[in-house]
Amino acid sequence: MAYHMKGEINPAAFCQSCPLLGEAVRQAHQNYQAPYRLCLMGGLAALSSAVQSLADVVMPYGTKVPTSLYQLVVAPSGERKSTVERRFMKEIKSLDDNLEEELSISLADYKVKMLEWKSQKKQLEKQLVKSGGDDQVLMETREELRELLASEPTKPQPAKLVYEDISPMAMLIALNETGVGTLVSSEGAIIVDGKSFDAVPYLNSLWSDDKVSLARVGKPSLNISNARLDVSIMLQPEIFSPYTGKKGEKIRGSGHWARYLVFYPESTQGTRLSTRQANSWEHLEAFDRRIRGILSRARMARVVGDFEREEIRFSEEAAAEWYKLADNIEEGILSGGRFENASDHASKLGENIARVSALLHYFETGRGEISQETLKVAESICMECSDDFLELFVPPPEEIIDALELNKLIERIQDDGLRFIRKTYLNKRCPNAQRTGGRFFRALDVLLREGVISDYVDGNNAQCLDLCPDLQRPMWLVNGYH
Repeated sequence: MAYHMKGEINPAAFCQSCPLLGEAVRQAHQNYQAPYRLCLMGGLAALSSAVQSLADVVMPYGTKVPTSLYQLVVAPSGERKSTVERRFMKEIKSLDDNLEEELSISLADYKVKMLEWKSQKKQLEKQLVKSGGDDQVLMETREELRELLASEPTKPQPAKLVYEDISPMAMLIALNETGVGTLVSSEGAIIVDGKSFDAVPYLNSLWSDDKVSLARVGKPSLNISNARLDVSIMLQPEIFSPYTGKKGEKIRGSGHWARYLVFYPESTQGTRLSTRQANSWEHLEAFDRRIRGILSRARMARVVGDFEREEIRFSEEAAAEWYKLADNIEEGILSGGRFENASDHASKLGENIARVSALLHYFETGRGEISQETLKVAESICMECSDDFLELFVPPPEEIIDALELNKLIERIQDDGLRFIRKTYLNKRCPNAQRTGGRFFRALDVLLREGVISDYVDGNNAQCLDLCPDLQRPMWLVNGYH
């Protein structure tokens, strides 16, 4: 019996459908012995960061949306979050280092050109003053000055891709200049507790590819359109408290967390033995080569300017499958459905599946249309993230929590070799909190309904429980002798 239980994507099937990313994730998981889904999140973050400036995905109903992802991983200290993030973002951060060096050189050139320009401007201004009443000289000087002013050197703008520990205003200014960026934090408390989350409405708009307009006192307003922002946050469970903190309810209520792929992986601490580690890195190196190729195209697109992103489309079969999936998600919002208390999350889930499908397709092949097979892989990834979202943001009802605790007690009784017990026996040993208000009986009803246990009346007319209902009962019990 389970409630919002997490499944695991099949690594073998993933590697078969998406070998470049799948094998890199598998190798990172094996070599770093970090949670598999933590490694998967690292790979997707790198993909999204690299691809978002080059391609959009056309939804089956015709709307074009970004391939950018917002991702959140919640894992305790010591899970090697930073190590995994650095490894998968290696090529992107290396490009950032190169861009910074190029910017330093460009700024030096700009300063020299600016000195020359100012000197020429000063000379022409003096000529205007000295022209006296000579209209011809005055007209020629004015024309030269106009041409000079039109040719004022342009200050080179930063082309940074990855932003860490940055204020929302600085981030928006950077996006206004470059049009693309990735907000990464392996210590996500910097973002959650900092000023960046004051910009939640703007982050929401950027995810949806809406225009961001911001008036600033004494400074030029910002009008950001067609920009792309990727967000990757890593947090420890004790820091991430969606129901506490002064901004928690505000952020959830704005629909912000609903846009995220949430990863809440099982810990590997205590099982990271040296005998399980491998020393081969060829799949991660192949991943790096593919990322470098994509980043090279992205740099060229910036140089050319006015670059139109490629439109990634679904095949007819994949589009039909996506519609079925979208309908299932929508029906889950109904009372008693999977998304009854998470309609905000459900409303963005179908689009996130489409974005991940496009990223996998672009990274693995970059040709043709998204296949049904690729869509299935994206679906399995996003539905696992959906399980994690529900576990973190939609706590189960009290009777479900009590049933899980009661089932632990039942398992201990089974370990003692008992199968048939009286209800009173279980009631006396249940957790103290369940002994009032009928909580024990409601939890018991859940276990009976789920078929974890079954009830019967013994020969003494006592209410009893069978803790292993899947096993055949002995004839003496079937005949009523106890």
